[in-house]
Amino acid sequence: MSLSVNIMTALKTAMKSKDTVALTALRAVKSAILLAQTESGAKEELTEEQELKILQKQVKQRKDSAAIYPEQGREDLAAP
Repeated sequence: MSLSVNIMTALKTAMKSKDTVALTALRAVKSAILLAQTESGAKEELTEEQELKILQKQVKQRKDSAAIYPEQGREDLAAP
């Protein structure tokens, strides 16, 4: 099962359970994967390695933001 299929399944589960934090995160990941697919061309699917790289990039961005917001006094953005 590919990562994008797992994300869609988790997205449906988060919608049913009304988990807004998970829902927001999964939508961001899904959006990044769809964006990467359109950049590479709609005819080919992303490999699992490419999907993992996208996911790792998303995690790194979130960690960097979580570290930067409190330093700049943006507690409103730092809170989940």
